[in-house]
Amino acid sequence: MMLFLQLILTIPTILAINVLNASDYTNTIEQLNLYSPEVKYISKSESSLDLDTLGVIQESIPIQIPVHYNDVLAYKFKPNLSPELTHSYQLLVYLSASLCSVPDSWNTSDPFNGMNLFYTFNETVAKSLLYDDMMLITFQNGFAEGLAQSYLHNDRTDYTLYIIIEPSECDHCNSDDVWNLEFAASQTQSLFVYDTEPRISVIDVDYNSILFEADHKIFASNRSYSLQIFEGEYPIPIGLNQSLCFIKANPNAKYSLRLDQSNSTSFSNVFVISDLTIAEQYSAVLVVDFTDIVYGGGVFQPFSFTMSKSKSCKLVYGLSFCNEVAYSVPISSNLLYDKETWGDFVSQYDNYSESYYQPFQYAMQQIACDTELDARYSPIRTCDDCMYSYKQWLCAVTIPRCVSSLNAGPFNKVYKAGTGRNKFIEETINPPLPYAEVLPCYNVCEAIVRDCPADFSFGCPEDPELAKLSYSDPSYNILETDEIDMITELEEDGDIYRLCNYMGEKNMGLPV
Repeated sequence: MMLFLQLILTIPTILAINVLNASDYTNTIEQLNLYSPEVKYISKSESSLDLDTLGVIQESIPIQIPVHYNDVLAYKFKPNLSPELTHSYQLLVYLSASLCSVPDSWNTSDPFNGMNLFYTFNETVAKSLLYDDMMLITFQNGFAEGLAQSYLHNDRTDYTLYIIIEPSECDHCNSDDVWNLEFAASQTQSLFVYDTEPRISVIDVDYNSILFEADHKIFASNRSYSLQIFEGEYPIPIGLNQSLCFIKANPNAKYSLRLDQSNSTSFSNVFVISDLTIAEQYSAVLVVDFTDIVYGGGVFQPFSFTMSKSKSCKLVYGLSFCNEVAYSVPISSNLLYDKETWGDFVSQYDNYSESYYQPFQYAMQQIACDTELDARYSPIRTCDDCMYSYKQWLCAVTIPRCVSSLNAGPFNKVYKAGTGRNKFIEETINPPLPYAEVLPCYNVCEAIVRDCPADFSFGCPEDPELAKLSYSDPSYNILETDEIDMITELEEDGDIYRLCNYMGEKNMGLPV
């Protein structure tokens, strides 16, 4: 049997998958009426500040406030000095803000927002408005974050953090220009955050569905996640692309989908979104809400994806035997023309793979798996290792990964309609449209050679030209990298092509 497989970098075992139908959701955003303390406005020309008249910001309760160009806003925050909220004789206060809007005339392609936040624990500095002696946080990309710190002294029992918010000097601004922002102070956490990683990875797409995985590290108690999906390129301007309130209220979102961690494995958060449009480009951003406080949350780095350009491939997942298969495969004529259900379509692939596993199981019964260590076939590999790697290889060669022939890359193998790598594909699946295969990664073959008894005489093609008939290999990539075994994509002429399909999370990155 020739070797063929497909998976994505490392895809975990999927016990259950949440299927989200985009048409079942709306992008309504809840409007919150946040706490607003008494605002102290002062003129930019003033040189002193009456500290007794300042509004007090409450712990972990954001404020919403408009700021005009000529405004200077002043607040104070009274920290709690209890031992559980102080750190090694230090007082820490997390300051964070989200910019909901900028003046209409402001250039939102510029990450600089023209808004500053000053803070100090020094009463004299605050009273005299000595800006040069204060700490400065500048708003960029619609977001601001800082950490106010002060050492605790034995002879001092009272601390106050003074906060001043004002626009930067601007030649083209006038008194009618207004910025709207949300701001918070907390001794326990930043109430507004931005993550430079998407925390969402696209596993695969077909013509109307996408399979993606959320980083399991993001799911925690007191967190609620939603995915904002936009048609076309990401419409959020650079100047506001890290702003929680701007993104949540953006009317351009096509869908707002809530993600729940329930019914997934302890290390896997895999979701399917259906009812999307063939060949359409989408962009998306993950948003988190903190549910243990009045209001707060964050934004993750946006990502984009494009649906398949033809109906030649269909996503399969949740298979009983090949439970690490989750990608697009050649669609059957019966499924395309509504003569069978998706479940029956998936079962055909899974049952075909499982039917070839039984002879291997009989062979494994002849191996002394549970004997003394020095009598086993390997001091470092076990029968479980062999069975795992063989199963991944078998699923790879019997369930080919599929991409549209309209988007085939240089390492993909193109087939005409009605053809495939074996009779099962040609006669049972009978692909009604041309498609292309993503060949299995070569190290899927190497894994069974490494993990299984030498008596089985497993071997991989040594001649590169012969190997390319059944496998692809990340090392074919012309790019230089220290992690060549981990590469599964190649960018060429602006398009990204998958070099090979990897199966078996346990084998990922292991040496042969």
